[in-house]
Amino acid sequence: MKKMLLAALAAASATALIAPVAATAAPGTADATATTAPAVLDAAAPPGARTTDPAGAKTQWPETLGLPKAWAERVILRDRPDLEIVHVPEGALVTMEYNEKRVRIVHNPFGLVTQVPAVG
Repeated sequence: MKKMLLAALAAASATALIAPVAATAAPGTADATATTAPAVLDAAAPPGARTTDPAGAKTQWPETLGLPKAWAERVILRDRPDLEIVHVPEGALVTMEYNEKRVRIVHNPFGLVTQVPAVG
């Protein structure tokens, strides 16, 4: 399973680069072991893409392409906690109505984001 996930990450879009970041608990706490967490590095929106609404609220998250869907959800909710997240398998049929409080995260069978999540 780990090899399949690594292969999927390697094949995923290069738009979102993932690098491990070491995080440690504060000295003297119960868990002072090091863990590895992902960090998104310098993923920019395509030229000309609008990623905010007129009020300045973020509406697209191109930096989440290639990330696991749970991480993408955390990134989106960190920026906009008022939104509802809907996970959609790649190729699934969805309705076309616009909902300003919804973001669809389209993912492949490995759980990696395959389309830029956007409000709607």
